[in-house]
Amino acid sequence: MTQAAAQLAVDDTWVPTHCSMCYHGCPILVHRVNGVAVKIEGHPQCPATQGAACPKGNAGIMKLYDPHRVKTPLKRTNPEKGVGVDPGWVAITWDEARAILVERLKRIRETDPRKLAVGGFNPHSWYWGFAFGTAFGTPNANATLLFSSMGHMCGSGAHTAGLMTHGSMNTHPDVEYARYMMIVGGAAMEAYQSAVAYARLFGDAKQRGVKLVVVDPQQSRAAAKADEWVPIRPATDGALLFGMMHTLLLELKLYDAEYLKRYTNAAYLIGADQYPVRDPRTKKALVWDAVDGVAKPHDDPSIKDYALEGTYETPGGMGRPAFELFKEQIRPYTPEWAAEITSVPAATIRRLAQELGEAAQIGSTITIDGNQYPYRPASVAGYRGLGAHTNGLHSSWAMEMINLLIGATRAVGGARAWMSAHVPEAPAHLQPGPDGVVNHAHGEPELAYPPQTVTLMEYFPASFTPGLACYEAQLEPEKFNVTPIDTLIFECGNPVLTGQNPSRVIKGLTQIPFLVDITIYLDETAEFADLILPDATYLERWSVEGNWSIEDEGIMIQRPVVEPLYETRHSADVFIELARDLGILTGANGMSAILGMLHGGPAYDPDKHYRSAGEYVEDYVACFGGSDQERIWREGHNLRRIPVPKRYLPTCLNGYRLPFYNMWLMKTGDRLKALLAKHDAFREIGLDERIFFEYAPLPFWHPSVLVEEPPEFDLYVINWRTSIAVVGNGTVPASNAWLMEIAERDPYATRILLNAATATRKGLEDGTMVWVESPHGKIKGRLKVTETIHPEVIGTIGCTGHYTPHAVGRGKGPGNFNSLLGSGFRYMGPTSLQTECAARAKIYAV
Repeated sequence: MTQAAAQLAVDDTWVPTHCSMCYHGCPILVHRVNGVAVKIEGHPQCPATQGAACPKGNAGIMKLYDPHRVKTPLKRTNPEKGVGVDPGWVAITWDEARAILVERLKRIRETDPRKLAVGGFNPHSWYWGFAFGTAFGTPNANATLLFSSMGHMCGSGAHTAGLMTHGSMNTHPDVEYARYMMIVGGAAMEAYQSAVAYARLFGDAKQRGVKLVVVDPQQSRAAAKADEWVPIRPATDGALLFGMMHTLLLELKLYDAEYLKRYTNAAYLIGADQYPVRDPRTKKALVWDAVDGVAKPHDDPSIKDYALEGTYETPGGMGRPAFELFKEQIRPYTPEWAAEITSVPAATIRRLAQELGEAAQIGSTITIDGNQYPYRPASVAGYRGLGAHTNGLHSSWAMEMINLLIGATRAVGGARAWMSAHVPEAPAHLQPGPDGVVNHAHGEPELAYPPQTVTLMEYFPASFTPGLACYEAQLEPEKFNVTPIDTLIFECGNPVLTGQNPSRVIKGLTQIPFLVDITIYLDETAEFADLILPDATYLERWSVEGNWSIEDEGIMIQRPVVEPLYETRHSADVFIELARDLGILTGANGMSAILGMLHGGPAYDPDKHYRSAGEYVEDYVACFGGSDQERIWREGHNLRRIPVPKRYLPTCLNGYRLPFYNMWLMKTGDRLKALLAKHDAFREIGLDERIFFEYAPLPFWHPSVLVEEPPEFDLYVINWRTSIAVVGNGTVPASNAWLMEIAERDPYATRILLNAATATRKGLEDGTMVWVESPHGKIKGRLKVTETIHPEVIGTIGCTGHYTPHAVGRGKGPGNFNSLLGSGFRYMGPTSLQTECAARAKIYAV
């Protein structure tokens, strides 16, 4: 071998890291040759993905080597801001950018730290900004994804319902042991947690003969592979679930009474004030012992059988079991009632309920590793399509309730849900709350008046990620009695494209005096920045996080496959340097200490002067890696299957009960009412009592705001995610040449879909250029006539509509879908602030 050939052969290696093309973060291997990343593959030692990668994961190289990346810091010279207005960018050095920012931040910290906000959502790297902002002293740090559409446009309804029911922000079928799965508005195998892991798990399940039913207005890939696709009118999924519960409870009387008694608070006696009846001496919540005929504290070991129905006189007053109250609440929700709302026939609703209840095999058990567990191999699961509406919280809550009724939540084969992200291991059990009941995973929300945050969380304490509420507060601070921000440090997002409505987002951005955008691209949001800081991609950075998978737990690290290209820097290193300059890196309240709290413990030395993200990663692995440290450095992770006792009840509950009757939500609402009444707040702020509407101990049906739209908009319009176009920075696939090529070859992906019968009725033919118009805006695209969508629905994928020069998808696709959406609090859920992600619309030829 020649000397030149030997030198070329030196650098030919596979680098283990993990992906950040979406939030899931699958472990990957990247082939590097002579300093160049040439191929990405799934990591074969990952239990969930087993060596596979999705299209986005494979296309990560195109993000790294995109010629349109921002290559150096940029400063605005044109003070005018607007769509298409040239910012007059001039390149500056990092030292110049740092000086500009440090001077501004010092002034804000000396006057009012609340005037700084740190926002956006950088997958697997968001916590550096959160720790920096918290150490700075601002309550406006991005734990709630300030000014970002992440969560707000995605799963705030579903996340809140899951967190307050079983301590996790997502609910998933236990595919490994299931026999019957109903997916309601969730793009399983495409964009529902790990598309890669789920594709394998669902494929194995189909071979076992598992029945899959998909309820969705459009025939997703999951629906196409299902045993049954149930087309449904958008924003009505909750009504279907209420109709099914009516059938199970009142018609078939098919529910898991023993599960409800043993594992939930369904037997707790509730008084006229909607709170538990309590023992006058011990103050413990009471139940009625049906054998002894007497009221007893809920944890009395002498209880022989819990009464689920009836009315009882106790020393603490009259009370009725929570289960009885729910039966009464569910009585009006007949299948015929649901059919009128959903367009799903009543006979179908009854059949689905019966199939689900019978498939649950109520009363059965299974032995795993020598231990016996409840076995309920049926569940209902859903995500964005179910929850992304103004009624999404209660619709998602209905999903959680139906799983409780059949005994499926946390049972083998039923509904699985836990949070292992951000921490080295999945929790051994759920967070305990009052009266022996599992509490919301985030505990009791802090309340204050006037609000300290620009998210307005103080008015909406049950909201998961109210990022878009920031624009409302910034535009009308006096209306909400909040301090507007002066400076926003925003990273990795494009809310102009992905926010509630671009016009509202743009107005809000123009009201931010100084916007710093840490970004890879000069996208639509970057047009409104005053300072651009070029970020590194996930293939150029150090970072650490627990796993987002429902299958695995453990540590994953990101390491640079190549050194940062051009003059780019990882946002983490920017925050570390700023913290050092401002004197907030060290100490008990410094950035390092807060990072340790976020990462599950004292991983970092609060007095150490860290100089890079890589140093933090080294200490994290040393703290939590244990005997796996060598493996973590070698393979990039130490992921393993979550142990069975952590997965399933009874062990995962640690003796606590799941909240069939949700005291957390009702108490939060009552605390909020008391606070605002004390300050007579409605005299000062532009809100009213609608914000209390959803605070209740049991779920109920209410229609989406869409029913209030003008009748001339005779159809619904929806969008969806695919395996190539999913959450992230709003530029996938339109900034990725490989993914855009896939999208353009797909005859459905960049088209506007309309049912064939509807197209005939409106005189529209396949391939016609059409306008889709809502009360809020319109988009134009090419029509695809199909049978794969509900007759009342127009549909297309999201994340198109780029108009800035950097995107390969510029001008491709049907435009910015979110232009069709309403904006402001009227189009947000009254409690969760979940954005209404569908619209009423009409369609006509161009």
